Amino acid sequence: MRLFWFGARVGVLLLLGVGTAHAYLDPGTGSALLQGVLGALAALAVALKLYWHRLLRLLGLRKKLEAPGQEQQRSEQAATQEQDSRD
Repeated sequence: MRLFWFGARVGVLLLLGVGTAHAYLDPGTGSALLQGVLGALAALAVALKLYWHRLLRLLGLRKKLEAPGQEQQRSEQAATQEQDSRD
């Protein structure tokens, strides 16, 4: 925690000590910034798409997926119980 506050103080001091920057920003700089922002949004969208079901299961909004073999076993058990109840 001390390191955080030290870094915050140093950052504030650096920002307060900044004067004017004698630099030229051409139109390509704006395009590069826009491309970076759009790339970050696209990466976030892909990450959400990949992990969406995991996130919903983590939040308890979706049931856990069963293994393919377990589903078949359950249907067989249900059929057996149904036959037993008829007999």
